[in-house]
Amino acid sequence: MADVAVLPVTLAVAAGVLAAVKRLERSDWTRPLAWLDLVAAVAFGVGAGAVADLLDDGTDWWLAAVFLFAGFCGFGLLAAVAAFTLVAFPDSEVLTWAVVPLLFGFAIQHLLHTTRGSDVPTEWAVRESGRADKRWRWAARVAPVFPFVPVFAIPSEALGDTAWRVIGAALLGSYLLAADRLRVRLLRARRWTITCAELNLALVVAVYAASPGGAQLVRWWARADWLSGWRWYLAVVLAFLVLFAVAWVVGNGLVRGPLLVAAAVVGQAGRLAMHFALLLAVCVLMFHPRSDLLVPGVVGALPTVFFAWKGISKGRVDRQLGDAALLASLSPVARAQVIDGWVQDCVVRPDPDFSLPDAAGALADQVRTDPQVIRPWRVDAGQALEVAEELLAAAGRAKGDERRLMAARGDLELWLARIMAEVDEPEKALISARRAVEYFSTAEADFATALAYAAVVDRAGADPEFDAVAEIDAWLTTPGLLPATRRHALVSAARAALDQGDEATAATRAAAADAIPVNLTAVAIAMRADRVHFGSTPWHLFAIMRHYETRLRAAAPR
Repeated sequence: MADVAVLPVTLAVAAGVLAAVKRLERSDWTRPLAWLDLVAAVAFGVGAGAVADLLDDGTDWWLAAVFLFAGFCGFGLLAAVAAFTLVAFPDSEVLTWAVVPLLFGFAIQHLLHTTRGSDVPTEWAVRESGRADKRWRWAARVAPVFPFVPVFAIPSEALGDTAWRVIGAALLGSYLLAADRLRVRLLRARRWTITCAELNLALVVAVYAASPGGAQLVRWWARADWLSGWRWYLAVVLAFLVLFAVAWVVGNGLVRGPLLVAAAVVGQAGRLAMHFALLLAVCVLMFHPRSDLLVPGVVGALPTVFFAWKGISKGRVDRQLGDAALLASLSPVARAQVIDGWVQDCVVRPDPDFSLPDAAGALADQVRTDPQVIRPWRVDAGQALEVAEELLAAAGRAKGDERRLMAARGDLELWLARIMAEVDEPEKALISARRAVEYFSTAEADFATALAYAAVVDRAGADPEFDAVAEIDAWLTTPGLLPATRRHALVSAARAALDQGDEATAATRAAAADAIPVNLTAVAIAMRADRVHFGSTPWHLFAIMRHYETRLRAAAPR
């Protein structure tokens, strides 16, 4: 038995308090699991000494597995009491093999429940939507500063070592800041619960890193020759390249079927490896500094931090699909209350955010094939579209940024055009696509207008009297069109001319488009110039442009 330092005990007690609070919030005392948790907590508190004796006898691994499973089953009271016993009996074995597994299992279970939506009761979401929770807002803001605390609380002797630790703390803080950016536009109820769950997990990781277990992990790393020197840097670079390649291949839809499954498995393995490198960085940079591992720790954290910032846009969209599903599950009165909170947070502000209506439109498209694509909610396309309309109506009543509101309406019309086309309603699809053009034109979002014209051309056959070429030609006289915008519109005009059987006009427009050089940077510039919400990345939209151009070349006469 060995005493443990004050810092890991303090962190463990803080995590225990949070575990107890979350467990009591979710406890259903009509079921036996809550009572079993309470009984186990009392038993641990009474027999903490016996647990320590068992761990001293060398039965640590199987007991740790039992405690991890108990935590994953939601035994938050047991985890809390185990952490509290460290105040009276600060035993390193109990901390490493009992407290940390219990807290970690509960934190993982809590995170899985909140990100899947099952920890957001409908009544609670409605009741809490009318006020701003400053507690978790401040906690999320303070969290990125925390990595600097142990750097100075556990000082290094050499100034160079301290400098590397400060750089590492800045990277870890940046990672926590990226996680907060991912949550910032969510509905209040889900934002608070996910913030709580993610900060709880980060706190438990800090408990482990500060504990003797973290020190043991650092010693293992120092002894592992296959993770030292150039081998470590090579492994980090390879993991980064593999994950980047998988993200690019999957994101651009280049693999299907078994290859997609294989890519997903490789991607998950790469993420696990990178998060393990991040854990090593937390241990060595914050709590157990070693001069020979500080630079590898900083380098090992870089890929995870890079992908955390890189994935903010897509991750935010994925989570907002859950917001839209939650709104669809509410009654009209309750939904109006929650939407009022969204208006206050996202619309009535200097830089309004209209990404949630776009997410509702995307949800309407996805649920046509799987009504429960966002678990645990079951939603149909009509409900999702109704949510989008109500969000935009509430934003209109708030008298926010009219230009961005018009662009948001254009986004919804594009989703309607796609849905109508897929349910074999070509006339309605064309009407929605043309409305999207009108909304984007009114918003003076030129690149979005060009994208909408591509959707119009796809559905122009529904109205034989409609001359898409003439309309696009007239719009191309708009002054100040950027290269990416002009090229994409010319490609749409060429496609429309081919559909009308006018090969000469098609060739002229295609040649004019080819004369305008466009790359990924040009697309990003065009998107920024619109100053509206895009639900896609520049890379994705650039791939769409190339797809249309490939189709044009394939259809053009030789």
